[in-house]
Amino acid sequence: MTHARVGLVSLALLLGLPATLHPAGALVTLTVSVDGFENAEGAAGIAVWNGAQGFPEGIEHAVATTYATIENGRASARFDDLAPGTWAITVYHDRNDNKRFDKNWMGMPKEAWGVSNNVRPRLRAPRFDEARLELEAGEHVVPIGVD
Repeated sequence: MTHARVGLVSLALLLGLPATLHPAGALVTLTVSVDGFENAEGAAGIAVWNGAQGFPEGIEHAVATTYATIENGRASARFDDLAPGTWAITVYHDRNDNKRFDKNWMGMPKEAWGVSNNVRPRLRAPRFDEARLELEAGEHVVPIGVD
């Protein structure tokens, strides 16, 4: 390991950052392409996860989130500089633009939603393992449908 690399790893450890250094071009660029929105009200809430903690609704545990404009029943978002590895994606139609995934009094979704791999369990929320994607370095487009 070169002195510069040792210095960068040491600095990362001191700052509490991951010590894994990825060479230029060895990161993931992820584009999430969502379709199936019934209208353009509100926005598409899109979150990227690297672990099961909080998945799919504990948004504070997501690595990255964004709210994308919906046009013609579709929305998309791009996430740059992700580490290669295991990821999952959640999407919902935030119709009332309140930045929350709304449910009824029984806990059933009031807003359309989807996850990577288009997993749709009938009587429970999807699990991280069902929605996980193994992403190698490079560019990836993940299509998701909401319902």
